Amino acid sequence: MGAAGLCALVLMLLGVPGRPDGPPSLCDPRVVERFILEARDAERGLAGCGPPCDLPEAVAVPDPGVNFNDWQRMDVGARAHEVGGGQAVLVAAVLRARELLPDPRLRPTLDRAYSAARSLAHLLRGVPTPEPSQADPPPGVRVRTLARLLGVHSSFLRGKVRLFLADACRR
Repeated sequence: MGAAGLCALVLMLLGVPGRPDGPPSLCDPRVVERFILEARDAERGLAGCGPPCDLPEAVAVPDPGVNFNDWQRMDVGARAHEVGGGQAVLVAAVLRARELLPDPRLRPTLDRAYSAARSLAHLLRGVPTPEPSQADPPPGVRVRTLARLLGVHSSFLRGKVRLFLADACRR
């Protein structure tokens, strides 16, 4: 056993946690901030992209705007539906953009955005929430550029996702 293994064994015997159990918690603000940072980086990376980033067809994305009065009136289940449904729409939108934009220079950005959106959608499904009192689909908008799609993703994370998690983590 090497020095690292011995150190790990001693720490384990002393009860010092080396790794957290299970997946990262969305209640840890660093996790959400990491998703936001990645989304902002992707958005900034495509600023001024121009015609190569124009989508040949409009793609549906969730409305990233938040009306705080409406948000406060929504029950927890409706908020969860709004955020979970919106994140699912973002996953589908990034996947569709990957199909529509064959430029290999855009592929790494789209792959990272898709992976992050899917990961967050998976983590959001693990947040315990009641069923919504209403099941209307979340409102959406349509975008025609990759830069706008990634901008909506970033705004959605900074707005509705952050608000939802602040409420969910207080419970």
